Amino acid sequence: MFKRKNRREESGFGSRYLPFGFARFFSWFFLLLILASSVFLALFVARATTSTLLDSQEDYALLLAENLNKQIFNRFTLPVTVASGRVRLGDPEQYQLLDDVVHSLLHGLRVQTIRIYNNEYAVTYSTNKDEVRRTDLYTQGVPEIFQGAHHHFDVLSTMSYFQAMLRPRLPEGSFQLRTVYPLKINRELYPNISEEDAATVLGALEVIQDVSNHYQISIRNQWLIMGGFLISSLVLFTLLHMVARKAEKVIAERMERNLQLEAELHQSEKLASMGRMVASIAHEIRNPLGIIRSSSEFLLRRENAVQDSSRPILEAIYDESCRLGSTVNDFLDYARPRQPRRDMVNMTDVAHKAVSFLTGEFQKRNIELVDELPQELPVLGDGDLLYRAVYNVLINALQATDRDGRVIMRGQVRENGQTMLEVMDSGPGFADDCQKALDPFYTTKDNGTGLGLPIVQSIITSHGGKLELENGKEGGAVIRFILPSASSSQM
Repeated sequence: MFKRKNRREESGFGSRYLPFGFARFFSWFFLLLILASSVFLALFVARATTSTLLDSQEDYALLLAENLNKQIFNRFTLPVTVASGRVRLGDPEQYQLLDDVVHSLLHGLRVQTIRIYNNEYAVTYSTNKDEVRRTDLYTQGVPEIFQGAHHHFDVLSTMSYFQAMLRPRLPEGSFQLRTVYPLKINRELYPNISEEDAATVLGALEVIQDVSNHYQISIRNQWLIMGGFLISSLVLFTLLHMVARKAEKVIAERMERNLQLEAELHQSEKLASMGRMVASIAHEIRNPLGIIRSSSEFLLRRENAVQDSSRPILEAIYDESCRLGSTVNDFLDYARPRQPRRDMVNMTDVAHKAVSFLTGEFQKRNIELVDELPQELPVLGDGDLLYRAVYNVLINALQATDRDGRVIMRGQVRENGQTMLEVMDSGPGFADDCQKALDPFYTTKDNGTGLGLPIVQSIITSHGGKLELENGKEGGAVIRFILPSASSSQM
């Protein structure tokens, strides 16, 4: 048995799932890789989309700021300077005039706030009048403008980008683009103005636009990309997994079949050589043994020919020669199995016939025989050989069961066209590997030949069936005949 186990391991049966284990690993690995790549690509595309949208918004903000600069200078700064000599936004009339100019330009635009800062970084004008004169609202861009920067951009947000991804819809003002732009003299009205005067910064214009809808578009595109990659990855993974499982199943079945055929081939070779040896030995023993048995029987039948002191010896010779003859017959039956006939046989009747010959033994040892057989268990086969197989199994169950034990017989005709007959006892069961009990000459009995179950297996196999051995869940041995039913055999 140890050699058989090594042979199975060397043939790769124990690791038959190894190649496809790697296939499964790589399929899962590539699924995760594709998902990670899709997330990375979605983030990259979303960032690129957001950057493109922000670039377009920045260009739009610069145009808007440039237009505001010109309109404020043309419609407010210049007229007020001509009329009053200087700009004083503390004057309510001037402030209202500037506010009217700004609001007329912002009509229909997604602009949140407009602020104008002086060189002291204080708010001199705001669309929100409550912010006027405050000095805590300026950011880094305002000082840069007064230091000569052309413009400054930054993004204001009330949440992180990751939080925005989890929102079905972004509230207004979630992301804002702040543009700081210098207010200067309009050179179109004063083309001859000096470069120094043209570069003079009259104030810092701050425009805050709501760009939440652009981020919403970017996030939607990101989810669409990830969803598309996820669906395609799952489809590809499912197909790959199905192919791998199918191939694994086919190869495993082929490997199992090859190993089974290999084991059967080795067993057949071993049994063939053993059968030839056994047949030759049994044939040489059978003839002189028959002479011994017939001679002892002849002497025992002669009246007054044998003294009383000699009769026990002759009876022992006769009994032992009969027992030895039965053993020799077992050897010959195993070495040269008979080809079974193909008659209609009811296995239930066969089992009842075997039980009828063993009823006395069951009662003598107070062993309960539980008959759960159906009325019909039809098979095509040789009734004599099947009777011998059932008889041998019942004998084994009887010998293995202690007094006051139990033997159960069950049977059924399965939907797959097989007839099953099962004998279960309450004995100790099979000691080691159940299949070892099918090895010729292996026995745990003191006076056994070890050919009982091998002969049963040979009979069942010759009928196209299978013999199954196992230990019961509650102890005891279970021997199961699996034979083709008569209906399936006739089809």
